[in-house]
Amino acid sequence: MIRPLLPNEPRVVDEEAEQALTERFLSPALTALEALFRLVRAQVDPGLRQAGQRKNGKAYPLGWCLEISLAVQNSLQRLQPASLPPLPAQGYAALAAFLAHGGRFRQVWGDLRGEYFQNAFLAGTLYIDASNDTVVPTKPPVEILPLAQARFVPIEDFGHFGRVASRYWGAQVFPNHVLPSLAPYFPLVTVTAEGAVCLQSATDYMIALTCSAGFRPSEDVLEAAPMDGDLAGRLAQCLARVPAIGVVADPARGRALALEQCRQLRVQGASPSDEHRTTACRTMLAANQALDGLGAGLT
Repeated sequence: MIRPLLPNEPRVVDEEAEQALTERFLSPALTALEALFRLVRAQVDPGLRQAGQRKNGKAYPLGWCLEISLAVQNSLQRLQPASLPPLPAQGYAALAAFLAHGGRFRQVWGDLRGEYFQNAFLAGTLYIDASNDTVVPTKPPVEILPLAQARFVPIEDFGHFGRVASRYWGAQVFPNHVLPSLAPYFPLVTVTAEGAVCLQSATDYMIALTCSAGFRPSEDVLEAAPMDGDLAGRLAQCLARVPAIGVVADPARGRALALEQCRQLRVQGASPSDEHRTTACRTMLAANQALDGLGAGLT
């Protein structure tokens, strides 16, 4: 039985069929496809750059892979093929024929080469990265490779997430033993050297990953030794301003409560309701807002 795809999961379900469609329609048009995505990227860049926002003190395009990917996806849906130059028009025609014959084109997120979290596209068996310069700005903005060569893989669990977060963000990663009511969905706390503190992870993929496995992925990382007491105390103090959030300053007690929350949700048997997940996500956003700018040197 084929496991259903998680949201934005970089996995090809029917590899034989997708490979055949890729070889028929996309592989012969790689140069034209790259021209298409370069054109669209150039079209979305000015608006995104003018937004004037900075991420972790870094200017566009650093760290903007999600926003760029979504903007490219939206722009592709609005393109008028007749207005395209010849080479991008060929790429558009190849992609349109691929889709018309049942090929799949999806926005995906995962671990790129063990070093980064990355948002990209999966077209058949091709990895298409329209935000290839969001970590190293001197790289070309678009990269297209066979998925098997791209070293772009799904995040397996929260341990895997934590390893990439450590490398990519330079973050220290801790079990969430301070907000046990949120721990089944958001079992980790990351702290960067710049003082950015966040519950992790708010991605649809990671939430679906733990929900679909009865919260065992969350339980696995929550079973670690209790969070450092001084850190837990500072987080609890900062979070105390958030109403009815259920802060626990004692990390040993928070650990026990977090594990119990996972087990209770699993015993219920059914997948948590959309309302339950939505409430957890709203509470997480309030918590992360309270933690924003807690300060460098926290750890």
